[in-house]
Amino acid sequence: MEEDVFDKVVEIKVAHLEESMKYTRKSVSDADIQKYQAFAQILQQSKGFGIDFRFADSASDGGAVSGPDEDDLQN
Repeated sequence: MEEDVFDKVVEIKVAHLEESMKYTRKSVSDADIQKYQAFAQILQQSKGFGIDFRFADSASDGGAVSGPDEDDLQN
């Protein structure tokens, strides 16, 4: 094999990306951005919610799993 073969693919540089960004347009509406920011804030505020959750000790309840009763199934 020839070891002196050069890759003919041009290297993409920052200048290429900057040039391409001149022709882009916004694809997300301001309303969608506001929805995302509100959602992100709610997630941040609820961070840590549920970290103390534990399943019931299987030794204390005999390992039984209770399901919904008939009233729950009919509603």
